[in-house]
Amino acid sequence: MAGGKLSPRQKMINMMYLVLTAMLALNVSKDILKALTKLEDSLSQTITTVENKNSDVYKTFDNAAKDNPDKALKWKDKAYEVKAVSDQLFAYIHDMKDSLVSVSGGYDEETGAPKALDAKSQPAAYLLTEQGPKKATDLKGKLNNFRNEIIKIADNDPAIKASLEGAFNTADEKEGDKEVSWEYATFGEYPLGAIIPFLTDIQARVRNAESEVLSHLGSKIGEGEVSFNTVKAMVMANTNYITQGGTYEADVFLAAYDDTQDPTIIINGQTLSAEKIENGKGKISFPANSVGEQTWGGKIIIKQIGKGDVEYEIPATTYTVAPPSVVISPSKMNVLYRGVPNPIEIGVPGVDPAKIRVSGQGVSGSNGNYMANVTGISGKEISITVSVEETKPDGTKVMRNAGSKTFRIKGLPPAVGTIYKRSEGVFSAGAIANSTIEAEFQDFAFDLDLVVTSYEIAIPGSPPERVKNSNKIPSALKAKIERLRPGSTVTIRNIKAKGPNNLQVDRVGIISVDVS
Repeated sequence: MAGGKLSPRQKMINMMYLVLTAMLALNVSKDILKALTKLEDSLSQTITTVENKNSDVYKTFDNAAKDNPDKALKWKDKAYEVKAVSDQLFAYIHDMKDSLVSVSGGYDEETGAPKALDAKSQPAAYLLTEQGPKKATDLKGKLNNFRNEIIKIADNDPAIKASLEGAFNTADEKEGDKEVSWEYATFGEYPLGAIIPFLTDIQARVRNAESEVLSHLGSKIGEGEVSFNTVKAMVMANTNYITQGGTYEADVFLAAYDDTQDPTIIINGQTLSAEKIENGKGKISFPANSVGEQTWGGKIIIKQIGKGDVEYEIPATTYTVAPPSVVISPSKMNVLYRGVPNPIEIGVPGVDPAKIRVSGQGVSGSNGNYMANVTGISGKEISITVSVEETKPDGTKVMRNAGSKTFRIKGLPPAVGTIYKRSEGVFSAGAIANSTIEAEFQDFAFDLDLVVTSYEIAIPGSPPERVKNSNKIPSALKAKIERLRPGSTVTIRNIKAKGPNNLQVDRVGIISVDVS
């Protein structure tokens, strides 16, 4: 009777009840019966206090389930299961007390108190006699069922289980060497004045058990939450550098958020629709119509149990809108040439080169370094277009046009034929005869090493001769050159050469030198 989770006042009342009922067993005076009546009144007041407290707790469950049904509705339903089971047992005991008073002589019309507080035989017949209703056994069964149901609702919580098994222990008891049933140990030989407070004490324990389990269920609403003492509104943008015509996009969210409810997000005075809020994050987008620095802000509102709506400011955030710009510059020239690979560097300000995509006829490469091969293009121009790959907050990838540029296409300039790095001049006959015929692109951005493969040589006094597969002067022609008189002119023309990547150069300038 004094076990379980009871307040000090309740424990004191229970101890007083034990003392008084023990004295009653010794046939004490009616003054003791009056004391038991006062004890009954005190127990009733205790019950009223606990019932008021429990009523407030049910309202808390109602509000929590309304504010956050995903988190609290389950526990509210369990709380009302506790209420139903507790109210049923409480009402059963209340009816039992009325029946006991009725079979013992009823209530005094003036005082409203039982007439026969000292009655023993009638309560004993009602509660214990085999031929009678034997209500004590029914009460024992209901107490056991109540205890088991409440423990089950509390998910067999060890502390709750230990408390209720102590408060509603209906096991048989020993009196000396004799084992006595709970029914007889509780109600045997006691007058009505002692039985009524005892039943009221059971009702008090029912309400205390109800309160204890409600407290346990209430703690479950916030179970598993991450504790934090600082909450910040965060902004996560794909980029803060936007070209005009593009779209600025960002996620706004709390650094710590509740995944059982979506917050209310207000941006620049406008509330985001529910479709734009997912997992606590709001999806925002602004059309980039105006060039320059742009600023935006707002607030995030969440419901917190017991606190209502709580607001968190989104700090002022800026992003830059720039005119469309793309840097496309040939590495070594301002045009693209046929016959050679044209290296190109391509970049977009503020964008990772790996996210740049380049398209154009004959263009290949990646990460800012590209090559344009326009040899097979018949037209005089080529357009190169640049796009940027962007990833949206939901993970999907989109391409944004960053710009394009048109380039002229030209053939390679004529190469220059030389001996000893000169196309003309005065040399000795021996020097001319032993020279190597060379070709090169002078003052050209590309470093292209050319090798002469054939040429035609005109020596005074002899018809022109064609030399194939060589850049040297054959022995027979050397003899003719060495016999030339000073002032004679040797002409080397129709020179053909080869360059890197099987480049064929058919336009090579004439070499004209005089004999000294």
